Amino acid sequence: MCEKKPDIILFTGFLGSGKTTMLLKTIELLAAENKKCAIIVNEIGEVGIDNRQMRRLGYDVHDLFGGCVCCTLKVTLEATINHLLTEYDGLDYILFEPSGMADPASMYPSMENCGYTSEDICNVFIFDPLRVDLYRVRLNSLLMSSLGLARAVVINKIDEAPECAVREAEGMVRELGDRLPVFKMDVSTGLTPAFKTYLVR
Repeated sequence: MCEKKPDIILFTGFLGSGKTTMLLKTIELLAAENKKCAIIVNEIGEVGIDNRQMRRLGYDVHDLFGGCVCCTLKVTLEATINHLLTEYDGLDYILFEPSGMADPASMYPSMENCGYTSEDICNVFIFDPLRVDLYRVRLNSLLMSSLGLARAVVINKIDEAPECAVREAEGMVRELGDRLPVFKMDVSTGLTPAFKTYLVR
């Protein structure tokens, strides 16, 4: 059993926001800091393409298949975390990327049943500024729920999005969660120094 529970970093965001890229960049960062990490990836469907990619890079990945972690797989998530806590000594981090279909609020009971509090979970919400209209009109309640649990927000794709869309995205975050640190970047090219400092403290 781990004497000190590893930190959980939860990457949330809607489909296509850049969660997997963020996960991979974070793994690179933590590996460079000699941190020992476990990765949990939840996908909808039978085959985990991203999981195979991570395995080719030499990482162990615990798969949660068969449905969305926020509904049918709560018990599996809890069992997976407990397995990591009991079987892997010296873990520094558990990195968890749920499906883009998942409501983050539904995952917290499983993590809390493993001894974590909501304050222990570093929930990083990845915001796609190319979809601000969709967030406002169709996904507003899920966005509010997501930002209510987030500890930080990354506004991604600033290389693709017009400056006005990036400003609007930040404004939406400030409306719903003024306390949140906001980091703007193109995740595919790397994490900003400020965000690296935020993650590895």
